[in-house]
Amino acid sequence: MIQTLYREYLKELLEKKRNHDTGKTLDVLPFLSKRTREIRGQFNKVLGEYIRNICELELNNKAIKNKEFAVSSESNQLSEHIASSVDYDDEDDTYDFVRFLDQYLFNQEDIKPIHPFLFNYIEIKKTLKNEFGKYGQFMSDTLVQNNPEIKSIFNNKESDDILTELILEALDGIEESKNKNVKQYQCLLSNFTRIYQEDILYLSKYKDYFLTSFPLLTHYYVFMYACQLIFKFEQFTKADMENVHPLYFALDWESMSKRRKATDELEGYKYIKEKSNNLFPHIHAISHISHNSLNKCEDNTEKIKFIPYSTLYRLIKNEGEEYEEAFLKDINQWIQDYLSLSWLNLDSVSVDEAKTIPEAFEVLFNCLKEGTSTDVSKKFGGNIGDLGATQFLKTRGNYGQVFNIKHEFLLLLTAVSVKNKRIPLNALFREFEKRGVAFDRYSKKEIISLFDNLNILDKKSDSGDAQYVKPIL
Repeated sequence: MIQTLYREYLKELLEKKRNHDTGKTLDVLPFLSKRTREIRGQFNKVLGEYIRNICELELNNKAIKNKEFAVSSESNQLSEHIASSVDYDDEDDTYDFVRFLDQYLFNQEDIKPIHPFLFNYIEIKKTLKNEFGKYGQFMSDTLVQNNPEIKSIFNNKESDDILTELILEALDGIEESKNKNVKQYQCLLSNFTRIYQEDILYLSKYKDYFLTSFPLLTHYYVFMYACQLIFKFEQFTKADMENVHPLYFALDWESMSKRRKATDELEGYKYIKEKSNNLFPHIHAISHISHNSLNKCEDNTEKIKFIPYSTLYRLIKNEGEEYEEAFLKDINQWIQDYLSLSWLNLDSVSVDEAKTIPEAFEVLFNCLKEGTSTDVSKKFGGNIGDLGATQFLKTRGNYGQVFNIKHEFLLLLTAVSVKNKRIPLNALFREFEKRGVAFDRYSKKEIISLFDNLNILDKKSDSGDAQYVKPIL
């Protein structure tokens, strides 16, 4: 008899844990089931952990704190640490230089990265270390995937001005990470992350703009990545994991109506918000079916791939009819095993035997949804709203929250879409869609008017194919 699904392992795991657990599968999102809302408005504080993961470095504050150099209790330790490498004629010069560095390098207690290497020095509060650390690991594992070109952006201390050179030379407290190459998250949208990498590498050619735009662009990609997973999981075996599905955004300054695509229940944020409560049971259902004989451990570790419904269904069919029948039998049995778990109290739930694997996947998901606390599912899914809040979501009266694009981000999205050669206006909107952003005809009209005013539109005629958008950078 063919062994397909590792039912015994799953049953033993869940009985022992007496809780839902993803077993050996790699994680796919950094969300917590105990929603904290801390990511709201604080996304940039994740960047330090993200960049250190990319560069395989870690921050050692003791190396800075051990230096005996105190000008005043109000000075930043990093400013004093840098100042300690300079010779002064008198104490007043010392004080003035430290004060200058405080203003030049810091916004209150937060460092202002005046050079890409300084992203490595963005600290996380101890109380946020677990949650923000997960985001940092997730972002490096999924968005960058050990891309050496991106690593070189943040690992390079070269500078074209003397002050920045002095600051970078004086800094230490960064050392090689002890947890290099430990993969925790799996990338499920490889084409989407490839576009992110191309965008970041393009922006890195423009240093000043890169320093201000890199955090915003990264924030968007993380948010849209999570939105796409919600959308794809809802499609079960029909999901196309190779390409993103564009979702409708509204411009920050335009008015809304019920006829607008951004307020639609199927094409905008309303759909994502409604389905976000399904994210937790989807992740666990897919984790269950990923424990199968086609899935081997990753790179000499105990971890296995997280295989989405559509990908797994294709793999099963490739194995032939006999394997497909065996898998269907095993998943039907696993559904019964799951319902019989003592701690779930689902004895009264009865389901019919699925006739096909796609049907079985949906039955398993529905059983997991039934077996998951409503509060847990709601809190876990609610992380998506916290991630997009203040930047990519906006409340529009009776229409609720919609996907939102501010002026600054529209120009950034245009810059990375056009890059250094002018492209037709219609091609620009297609580039937006590759990045997950769709606009209805009303928003497109607003965008054309804005581009015209900014003189970045070559208008041969009113036809979209006869209008060209110039490079911005």
